[in-house]
Amino acid sequence: MRSRSCLAAMAVALSCATSLADGPPPARRFQVVLARPDGVMATGINGKGDTVGFLWVESKEHQGVLDQSPFYCTGKTVTAIPPLQGYTAVFPYAVSDGGTVVGRVSKPSLPGQVTPLRNQAFVWDAAGGIRGLGTLEGDSASLATDISRDGRRIAGFSIGDNRVRACYWDRRDDGWKVMRLAQRANLGSNVVVMSDDGKVVAAVDGQTACRWTQRSENEWKEELITPAVSLIPRGVNNEGTVVGVRFTPDGLTHAVVWTRDGGAKVLDLPEGYVRAEANAVNNRGVVVGMIDGPHGSKVAPRAFAYEAGNLRIIEEGGPDFSSATDINDRDQVTGVLDVEEDEEKPGFEAKPGSAKPARPPAGKAESPDKKAEDSGGSSPRGPR
Repeated sequence: MRSRSCLAAMAVALSCATSLADGPPPARRFQVVLARPDGVMATGINGKGDTVGFLWVESKEHQGVLDQSPFYCTGKTVTAIPPLQGYTAVFPYAVSDGGTVVGRVSKPSLPGQVTPLRNQAFVWDAAGGIRGLGTLEGDSASLATDISRDGRRIAGFSIGDNRVRACYWDRRDDGWKVMRLAQRANLGSNVVVMSDDGKVVAAVDGQTACRWTQRSENEWKEELITPAVSLIPRGVNNEGTVVGVRFTPDGLTHAVVWTRDGGAKVLDLPEGYVRAEANAVNNRGVVVGMIDGPHGSKVAPRAFAYEAGNLRIIEEGGPDFSSATDINDRDQVTGVLDVEEDEEKPGFEAKPGSAKPARPPAGKAESPDKKAEDSGGSSPRGPR
């Protein structure tokens, strides 16, 4: 699962057609779990179907402008995640089965001004609220980008002068202890993903995709798994299957799945689609992500699932379910949904009093995938 996401909890599951007895097996049926029927950018889902991410909401300060409101949604209950004291923005990335949310908080800085901990990894839960996780010794910024299913280990990275280092935080009785992962060069990706069991981590070391596997309590083995610039990991499962994206000189992105037996495989796309991203993989090996048509064409982005050599659009989410960002082992999927205000979406049940936000004005809201700036430069973070 991963990488590696409300006024009401939504679940859409459409029935699959029954195949002939000697025909191909029916397609796996997914449950699309969303916080509401429009304006959702979910970044993570846990094993119980709880999600985290952003909701588009009308700004209280600027009329006609939409803000991204960070949320945690369990069942039909949505909770807004408040910023850490001294910070102004919250970016949730992942959630454990116990409802522990991780991500980063940020605060503004004047141009050219050095601001320590301008970005800081955080951990949040309903009981304890939001807490900063700090950095590796000597660094000035950090981001948390994934969490194990039991909530006892967090993956991310720490930023210092001319260095970006992959790291993880382990839960201790008195808090969280941060430790680095051995690297050959600076971290070359904007996300560090972790398996559900917390024993496999994937990212880019320099320009090469790599995988760290835990051998003992304090021993990790790093393995370079692909040639340079051929895979940027977005998710990894307990078996060590890594999924992500590959950028090519023509400006396109391609969905890639790496396994030890098969190596790196670029997924074939349906006719009319030219761009793809693989965002997550569960422990059954089901990969989810996004496919899209040529720029300027009428082919819109759609969420996809890939399993056993077959790729299909996740029709269960409807035509406006544009990207699947995460999947759990119960075949529950979450992602991005943005519906025109005059469209009626069957299968959704909105909580009374909820309203669809207006479409986001161009350039008026910061994307959760915007580069996270540290005190002396920038370190990008990609979608999960």
